[in-house]
Amino acid sequence: MPSLGQRLAQGDHAAFTELYDRCADQLVAYAALRMGSRDEGADVVQAAFLRAVKNRRRFRSVQNPVAYLFQMLRNETLRAQTARRRTRTQSIADPNAVNGEHRSSPDHDTEEMINGALARLTLEDREIIELKLYTGLTFEEIADILQRPASSVATRYRRALDSLRGWLHKQVSQE
Repeated sequence: MPSLGQRLAQGDHAAFTELYDRCADQLVAYAALRMGSRDEGADVVQAAFLRAVKNRRRFRSVQNPVAYLFQMLRNETLRAQTARRRTRTQSIADPNAVNGEHRSSPDHDTEEMINGALARLTLEDREIIELKLYTGLTFEEIADILQRPASSVATRYRRALDSLRGWLHKQVSQE
């Protein structure tokens, strides 16, 4: 029986349905986080899937179609963010925006503190934290997406969490 990657490369519609069913929720959660809204995230996921269908032959040599699709989604979010920066002169979307609506937080100061702590991380460390916490991916899956060894991803995750804890503890102590 052909692998999922081979079936995708052949343009098997059921294979694309299987791939979508396997990871759509995680893809949308990740894209919504990166784009600032669920609607924009869903649009980027759709664009990534269209690109995957268009370039389906590339799946022939792919070991992990889900990780490959996440790589495509990362690239698509970067394209969308670049396009958005070009067309908008206003500031970055409100981090409290969810599904295009303003969300009031009962503890807005804590949320701001957490966002500030995340902003202090390197882009790659922040992405590892987001992929692990917001999409529930394993270190192996994240490693496939980032094309890094799983041990490095796990180490960076732990160091980033330690850094966040230390910085947040210092902020809370100062209050």
